[in-house]
Amino acid sequence: MFSQSVSIWKKKTQEGLFPLLPRVVDLVSDSSIPVIAAGGIVDGRGYVAALALGAQGVCLGTRFVATEESFAHPIYKQKLIEMSHTDYTNIFGRARWPDAPQRVLETPFYDEWKNNFPDQETEEDQPIIGHSIIHGVHKDIRRFAGTVPNATATGDIDIMAMYSGQGVGLITEIIPAAQVVKSLVAEAKEVIREKLSGYQ
Repeated sequence: MFSQSVSIWKKKTQEGLFPLLPRVVDLVSDSSIPVIAAGGIVDGRGYVAALALGAQGVCLGTRFVATEESFAHPIYKQKLIEMSHTDYTNIFGRARWPDAPQRVLETPFYDEWKNNFPDQETEEDQPIIGHSIIHGVHKDIRRFAGTVPNATATGDIDIMAMYSGQGVGLITEIIPAAQVVKSLVAEAKEVIREKLSGYQ
């Protein structure tokens, strides 16, 4: 079972992973269902915190987008290591996912439009801002479409949707995925050894 931080857009409230996680662990405590924590975890400190709250493992999202093997567009990857602010919004992908906000980087484009997006605007009304190949099919990318710029994307990459988790500010470099895993485990061991070994 995955326990992931959530938001309730209509009330403009958010529930972070760490208040939610122990409740989920308690709910399944009488079963053999493993709980995997997801949301905002990018390093060993978050890993240890999730374990301390009862998770059996963690799932990293944004951290793996900013890796050498990721199929994300290089500009998208670079933004992930340059930017630290995110916001929940429903301006991207409204035609496909109505009333389903997502967390995105607060890019200059997003800042310009977050409070000015017309309520009745549809994806089909928007200009084509680029192109991409998705599962072997050439696709047009329209403004506000919610299409993530992958490595094949061309056009105005800076105004495409750039999804991101809350832990993005802790990501400072693009590294191999294997190094992410090794660093995660090594840092978790160090935190346990150096910070927690004295507690009994």
